[in-house]
Amino acid sequence: MTGPAEDVTLRQGGDLRDLPVAGRLLDLSTCVNRYGPPPEVATALRTLDPTRLRPHPYQAEELFVSAYADYLDVPAGDLIAGRGITDFLTMVARTFPSDRTAVITPDYTDSMRLFGNHLPPAPGTLDTADARLARVADAMSRYDHVVLSNPNNPLGLHIPADELAAVCRRRPHSTLVVDEAYVDFTAAGPSASLTRVRPRVSNIAVLLSPNKLFGIAGTRTGALWTAEARLRGMATAQRVNWPISYLDALVASVALRSRDWAARTRTRLLSTALRLESLLVSRYPDVVTGVPVHFRFVPSPDPAAVHGDLLRAGVVVRAFSSRHAGCQSGLRVTAPTEAEFSRLAAALAAAH
Repeated sequence: MTGPAEDVTLRQGGDLRDLPVAGRLLDLSTCVNRYGPPPEVATALRTLDPTRLRPHPYQAEELFVSAYADYLDVPAGDLIAGRGITDFLTMVARTFPSDRTAVITPDYTDSMRLFGNHLPPAPGTLDTADARLARVADAMSRYDHVVLSNPNNPLGLHIPADELAAVCRRRPHSTLVVDEAYVDFTAAGPSASLTRVRPRVSNIAVLLSPNKLFGIAGTRTGALWTAEARLRGMATAQRVNWPISYLDALVASVALRSRDWAARTRTRLLSTALRLESLLVSRYPDVVTGVPVHFRFVPSPDPAAVHGDLLRAGVVVRAFSSRHAGCQSGLRVTAPTEAEFSRLAAALAAAH
């Protein structure tokens, strides 16, 4: 259905272009909250005064940062706004010496693409949180900068913030850059973030975004948090005049004020994720289990075949291949809503 020449493991999550009957597919390939955005966002867009789009977005950054700082419970002055986490990862890759920077893999697709020094698990083993923490400690003894997603994408593994902070305190001459795109999905939400560790650790930079939890990935908002003056100066020096648009800031700020909605949907998603895990384990025994996020990773020696089976059954998931640097072969499946769960179960039953 996707064409014999296409390598489906190169297709980004959420990219349904060129897929047949894309509008009728259940898209579990991207990690955005399928319950979002909050209804308040639709109200804000319907009542938007179009004249607010006429001037340059002078107040957009302040609007976004104020709402995000309040949500994260950090001082607004600790945040530097940008166009999503990838914006900051690209900045880091352009600024830090490539031979002195490494990424703990498997990891987010753009992180593996941007940083050439990959530190994978031992050959033939499935990664664990403890193994990733050990690789972070080793990497920080050998590199000036280490990049990590936590909770990890695509495996879902999570290293507690205090354990990472302890490693950083023992390696003060190396900086850890942590992508926390999915920390919002943990039961503790933003309380599980490294931004909450006290006393603050100077050699940590945290990359954050509300886009996934609030179901607004169509906007591009994110922030860099750090107590390290060098990193703050570097990020500030590379900023453009208007890092985010007024529309992006409006949507994100309205969503971030929907705290009750966020708490309810987080609980619903994590509950559905446990049902998803049980369903997957009954069919694929090597599923990465016990992770605190809303998606699950299914190791597979032939992810393209499984992807194709599910696609024919009307469900699209994200496939990864070990042929690509830093990747582990398998599939990432995002938790559906309660109303969509029976459709996923039927697709799994129909797949070969």
